[in-house]
Amino acid sequence: MTKKILMVCMGNICRSPMAEAIMRRALERTKATDEWFVDSAALVGYHSGCLPEERALDVLQKHGITYSKEARVIRPDDFLEFDFIFGMDSDNVAELKKISPSNCKAKIMLLGTYGLAETEKNIHDPYYFLGEAPFEEVYEKCVVACNAFIQDVVLKNPSCS
Repeated sequence: MTKKILMVCMGNICRSPMAEAIMRRALERTKATDEWFVDSAALVGYHSGCLPEERALDVLQKHGITYSKEARVIRPDDFLEFDFIFGMDSDNVAELKKISPSNCKAKIMLLGTYGLAETEKNIHDPYYFLGEAPFEEVYEKCVVACNAFIQDVVLKNPSCS
């Protein structure tokens, strides 16, 4: 049975699509793509139907990752269909827990719980900052967190969680 991961941030145009793409790549490298499905979504619909922010796409491209999905808002069914829903920061996680139904199947967690130091667990929104450097920081944190998740969950327990 396929396990499902949903990456969530405020608008689904910076952090969550980057995390989605990075997790997919990490799963490909471990040959686990048949067992895992990864998607991303927004908490609010500001950018629904839009491609990710250009700087996010540029940073992914620099690292050899192509991404072309459009932003979408999290749906009530996502809480029942996904096994893991990762918020990018503690505000995202708090909102996800607030809106999750009582029969939520998903584990709602901070992505940075995996692999990042206590003071670095929040992956902050780079949208309002100038240049690509904040997006590169998001990329680096997501790489560490996604690889740690794969080591801690996917490879240690292939039938998982």
